[in-house]
Amino acid sequence: MRTVRRIQPIKSPCKPKLKVAAYARVSDSRLHHSLSTQISYYNRLIQAHPDWELVGIYYDEGISGKEQSNRQGFQNLIKDCDDGKIDRIITKSIARFGRNTVELLTTVRQLRLKNIGVTFEKENIDSLSSEGELMLTLLASVAQEESQNLSENIRWRIQKKFEKGIPHTPQDMYGYRWDGEQYQIEPNEAKVIRKVFKWYLDGDSVQQIVDKLNQEQVLTRLGNPFTVASIREFFNQEAYFGRLVLQKTYRESFSRNPKRNKGQRNKYIIENAHEPIVTKAYFDLVLHEKERRYQLMSQESHLNKGIFRDKIFCSECGCLMIVKVDSKQVNKTVRYYCRTRNRFGASSCLCRTLGEKRLLASFKSKLGIVPDKEWVDINIKQIEYDFGHRIIWVTPVKGRKYPIEIREGRY
Repeated sequence: MRTVRRIQPIKSPCKPKLKVAAYARVSDSRLHHSLSTQISYYNRLIQAHPDWELVGIYYDEGISGKEQSNRQGFQNLIKDCDDGKIDRIITKSIARFGRNTVELLTTVRQLRLKNIGVTFEKENIDSLSSEGELMLTLLASVAQEESQNLSENIRWRIQKKFEKGIPHTPQDMYGYRWDGEQYQIEPNEAKVIRKVFKWYLDGDSVQQIVDKLNQEQVLTRLGNPFTVASIREFFNQEAYFGRLVLQKTYRESFSRNPKRNKGQRNKYIIENAHEPIVTKAYFDLVLHEKERRYQLMSQESHLNKGIFRDKIFCSECGCLMIVKVDSKQVNKTVRYYCRTRNRFGASSCLCRTLGEKRLLASFKSKLGIVPDKEWVDINIKQIEYDFGHRIIWVTPVKGRKYPIEIREGRY
């Protein structure tokens, strides 16, 4: 009997989709619309290919292409390539991918070893093709040269603006707004600045000023509470009496990070550049008060290092006791603290603080003298503070160890 057997056709295995990513970059954050356009374009392009799988759109905004280390988006792209998540990269042009020829070629060659291709749309180059390496080398060199020329041109334009007294990309500072031609006073912020200067001249510390502003719920322009650092910045802002100093910082060729101008470049000082918030004489009073406090703190730091500094040890844990000056008190009380307790909390050591005045009174009661720093350095090798028995054990440079009872009372 004849039989019929049907043989099913062999199904060809499904070809895996190509894992595709795109990279976009704009060197100026003000070109955000251009970046958005690039991202939208690559989303549509990759999704339009049924055999492509979109891994992601990697991008950097407001970052130069000269150094890869500054571009976090680019670093993430390369990491995902190393992890095997990407088969191909699409980018607009060589210049978008990188402006440093050596870094660009090194990266592309490393990707080729992993069989990961880079498509440069503008130049119509596929890095995996035989002619891709040669074309890439030639065009990347041209891109770097163009970048250098562009940097020189930009630097020249900025310099000319400085010479005319025009700030380069003026930034809004607290107290002012830039109207396109010059700084205009922001009335409410100007009141805060004047108030801060008055409080400072009246004797308030910077921390006390911060506390007052926080109590009044006065916030920075970004809506954050003021800090000690932000208030101190007020005292450095010469613009508050109408002066502008241009080119305080500068950039070297192929360097993203600005450097402080310490005489390497010209500085340009513009007097009466805009309406002042305070007079120069008033601002100078603030600077003089700032300098007076600095000198006072320097003197106190020198004088109040503690007569027994580096001599007193805690008998409980054996650590060297540290010196602190209580600056909130009028007489700047000097106290010695157990380092262990100070660092790890009360549960780590039972030792309490020891005031220097109490210590000096105890020495006077025992020895009949009030020691100074020189006497302590010459005569005392070490002191152990026994908090539990309210005794210090003094080890002299010469002679036997002896105890001194800590004087009680108000010191």
